[in-house]
Amino acid sequence: MVFSEIFGRTCDGDDARSRIITDGQFSCSYADAPTALKQIEIFLTEQGIDRDVCVAVECINSLAGAFLILALFQRGNSFVLTPSSQDAELKPTPHFCRHRLRVLPAESADSGKFSPVTHLRSERNMLFNGRSTPPSKLYLRTSGSIGISKLVVHSHEKLLGNAANCISRYGFSAASRAVIPVPIAHMYGLGAEFLPAVMSGASIDLQEKTNLLKYLSREKHFRPTIVFATPAICEMLLVGYKTPRSNYHVFVTSGQRIGENLFRNFDSMVSGRLVNQYGSTELGAAAGCLPGDALELRATTIGAPMPGVQLRLDPLPAEDWLDGETGIGKGELCCDHPCGFEGYVDEDGEWIGKAPHTGWYRTGDVGMTQSDGSIVIVGRAAAGVNRRGYLVSLSDIERRMEKLPALSEVVVVAAAVENKQGQRIAAFCVLRQGSDLDGTQVRRQCFDLLPHYAVPDEVHVVTAGLPLLPSGKVDRRSLAALVDG
Repeated sequence: MVFSEIFGRTCDGDDARSRIITDGQFSCSYADAPTALKQIEIFLTEQGIDRDVCVAVECINSLAGAFLILALFQRGNSFVLTPSSQDAELKPTPHFCRHRLRVLPAESADSGKFSPVTHLRSERNMLFNGRSTPPSKLYLRTSGSIGISKLVVHSHEKLLGNAANCISRYGFSAASRAVIPVPIAHMYGLGAEFLPAVMSGASIDLQEKTNLLKYLSREKHFRPTIVFATPAICEMLLVGYKTPRSNYHVFVTSGQRIGENLFRNFDSMVSGRLVNQYGSTELGAAAGCLPGDALELRATTIGAPMPGVQLRLDPLPAEDWLDGETGIGKGELCCDHPCGFEGYVDEDGEWIGKAPHTGWYRTGDVGMTQSDGSIVIVGRAAAGVNRRGYLVSLSDIERRMEKLPALSEVVVVAAAVENKQGQRIAAFCVLRQGSDLDGTQVRRQCFDLLPHYAVPDEVHVVTAGLPLLPSGKVDRRSLAALVDG
C-alpha cells in the first residue's frame, strides 16, 4: 500500500493541515506526511537497506516509529517488529534480519521541526545467516503470556485487510481522533487502531508509557473519539475521571476477561461504549461487539465475528466442568480468518510445523455458548491441573471466585510443585474499591463457591496491581514464579 497516496487522497488544502499525527513532542500534518516518508526512504537507501532486505525494528509509540512502520509497508520490506529494549528484555535479532533499526525516544531530540531520521539508528546484524526472505511480510512476537514467545508471520496485504475490518466495525473516519496508548509494536495497537486510523484519514495521538496525568492532559487538547486501551488503563481513567466525558465514540479494550462492573461504570462515565475485542497476534481482530450493543452483550460475549471470519466451538470432555456448572455448549474456540497469519518461523526463518497455515486455527481459548448463540470466553484450554484425581480448569476457578462481591479480578496459576491435593495452585486477587479482606478471608469464602479439591492452596491480595506484559495481558509466568519461589 502506498501511504503517500493515502495522505494525499484523504484530505486536501486546509483540511490536510488540520489532520495530524502527534506523539506529544512532535506533530506532523497529513499534508507534510509524504515528505516524512520520503526522508525515511532516503535514510533506508543510504543504510544499504534495499526493498528485498528484512530488518528488525525496535519500535516505540513515537512519530518517528509510526512513519518508519509506514515507510517499510510502502516499500514492501519484510520486517520483525519488537518493543523497545528499554521496556522489555531485548530479544536476539532473528538471524534472517540483515539490519536492526532502533527508534529513539522523542524526548531525546531537540524540539523544532520534525525530521524522522534524527530519531533512527541502524546497525548490521553480525549473526545474519544470509537467508533471503519473501517480500512484504510482517513478523510479530507472541506475548508469551502462558508459554514461549514465537514469531508469527503475516502478509502486508492480509494485515491491511484486517485493518479494514476494524474500520468497518468501529466506525473509523476522517473525522475520527484516535488515541493509541498501547504499543504499536504489537498487533493490537498496530493492526486494530494505528493502520485503520491512517487508512481512514483520522488524526492520531501516540502515547508512550502513558499515565493518568499524561492522558488527562493530552485528552484535554486532543479531544479523542476512539481509544484502544488495556483494561488497566480503563481502570486508571475511571479513578481519575471526576466528570462524564461526552466526546468518545468508542473505547476498545482487549487482552483479558473484564468484569461487568467495569463496563457498567464506563457506560455511566464515558459516552463511548466500552467494547472488549477478541483477537490474537495470529488472528488480529477476530470478533467484537458494536458500541451500541447492550451492556449484557458487551460485558459477557465476544460479539459478532469480523467480516469474513467464522467461529466454532470444538467440544471438550464433560469432566472438564466444575461441579454444578451448566451451559448449552463448551469447547475450544476455533477460527477461520481470511486475514489471519501464515504460520510460525524460528529465529533462522525456518517454518515451524505446518506451513503455510490454512483453514481453521485452534485458539487455545475455552468458550461457552449462550442460549442466544453468542459465545463467552471462560479461559484457556490448556490451563488445567490434576487435583485429587479431578481435572480442574484454572479459568473456571477464576470465574467462580470473581462472583465474590469483594473481588474485581482474579488470576489463578499453577506451581511446579505438588502437595497432597495434587499440583499446587495459588490465586492472586484485586479487591474492589472499599473492600478490606486479606488472603485468608478470601480463601475461607472459596469453600462456599468451589469443590474442596478446587480451592486454591494460597490466596494473595494484590494491592499494587497485577503484573502485565506490554500487550496488556496478565504476566502469568511471573505470578507462577512467585509461587514456585
